[in-house]
Amino acid sequence: MPRYAYVITRTDDDRDEEDRVMSSGTRLLADGQDPAAFAAARLVQNRVEHSYYTGPRRIAYWPHQDGALPRTAPAGSQHLDG
Repeated sequence: MPRYAYVITRTDDDRDEEDRVMSSGTRLLADGQDPAAFAAARLVQNRVEHSYYTGPRRIAYWPHQDGALPRTAPAGSQHLDG
């Protein structure tokens, strides 16, 4: 099962990306699970968990090996706005 990392950020202000982080983590995806579908579902879940914030948000996601999770998305990560 592939492991993906993600970072969800607010996109409506001019703070540094690191200061806009709402959620981050890693998830094991089931074999054959579409990473974009995972990202879309995670955005929906984040909107429920952080319902106090109604503005736009972006998820960055990428394959992740063991090690520290960066606070911002690395170059080459995929993005989805929602």
